[in-house]
Amino acid sequence: MSTPIKCFTRIVLAGTCALALFACSINSEVTNSYVDPAFKKLDLHGVLVVAVAKEPDKRIEFEDTFTKALKRRGVDAVASHTLVPGQKAKAEEIIAAAETAKLDTILVTRYVGEKVDDVYHPGAIYYQVTPAYSPGYHGNFGGFYGHATEVAYQQPVWTANVSHAMISDLYVARTQARVWQAVSETIESSSTSQVIDDAIDALIGNLKEKGLLN
Repeated sequence: MSTPIKCFTRIVLAGTCALALFACSINSEVTNSYVDPAFKKLDLHGVLVVAVAKEPDKRIEFEDTFTKALKRRGVDAVASHTLVPGQKAKAEEIIAAAETAKLDTILVTRYVGEKVDDVYHPGAIYYQVTPAYSPGYHGNFGGFYGHATEVAYQQPVWTANVSHAMISDLYVARTQARVWQAVSETIESSSTSQVIDDAIDALIGNLKEKGLLN
């Protein structure tokens, strides 16, 4: 097990993906994850990163971002769109591409959908304290006892938190056996790119937490 990636097992086992409230990003969390204990016994070299998305540009952006994140950690990762450019590639094509590129694993991330949670923020009253000066009592407690004056009031409000759920699975290309899965939820940000970055940060964080990624 000594290659640049030292086997996707050690680096992905020292690195697999998916998003924790156990992760690095405060906007994303891995709500559930699983690793097959037998995965650590495999001698795997490289991963094909696949994103299942309706829009081709979103697939490319996610795959490229995830691939770069894994490469920074020593994983021999390849974005699937560089080998299988079609938007609706068949499973056989993905498997064949991984084998041709000598990548032993396939990492597939699917967008599940969004969830909206209503959040209640109670109102608040803000005060300032002013001293009450009483003639004849300037030197004692009564002369300087403060009076609280309301200066501002914040109305209670309801807001909505929108989160995006994804499922990531890692398969052995030769047997199609699933060796890892993670379910993640990421709070909606100002841009799709930020959601992708946050989700991948959480996935990477989960991998590190489980001892899969250096």
